[in-house]
Amino acid sequence: MKQPETPGEVYVVKVTLLGTSPPVWRRILVPREITLRNLHRTLQTVMGWTNSHLHQFILQRQKFSDPRHRVGTKVADESRTRLGDLIWTAGARLLYEYDFGDGWQHELLLEEVLLGDETFQQMCVAGKRSCPPEDCGGPQGFAELLQALQDPNHPSHEEASEWLGDFVPESFSTDEINRRLRRRTKH
Repeated sequence: MKQPETPGEVYVVKVTLLGTSPPVWRRILVPREITLRNLHRTLQTVMGWTNSHLHQFILQRQKFSDPRHRVGTKVADESRTRLGDLIWTAGARLLYEYDFGDGWQHELLLEEVLLGDETFQQMCVAGKRSCPPEDCGGPQGFAELLQALQDPNHPSHEEASEWLGDFVPESFSTDEINRRLRRRTKH
């Protein structure tokens, strides 16, 4: 079942990284017509990931990904699927999974549908906390890493501090994310 398309619709999507406490999240504005392939690139940018791992979108039992990666059988081509073909009413959800080893799952919640115009550019309008570092072991590994980082007496504190460098878990900047988004869309 496909919702009829209204030109210029803009989706307000809250992206929550599941399993993180306190939660890491972003609120983004994207065109309804965005392909899942381009949405993947946007999510990598707004979350702060480095696009170093496989990914997939999941709606109910249907999976969407880049067919060149052969993520599994019966996987639909993300470059031929638009976000608005899958979700179109406030409250609808889509799952985005990144890095199957670490198992980062992002809930994409359609909060609102707005009308845009030809000048619309996708953007991040809100969010909280830094994205976890790549290859840190998923939500459990990230929680352990944060614990070691915050406790100078933790046996892994020095190693965590050295690995993460100037990582600030509470850091978040819509300005920086939107700068990266604009840079990415120019290429």
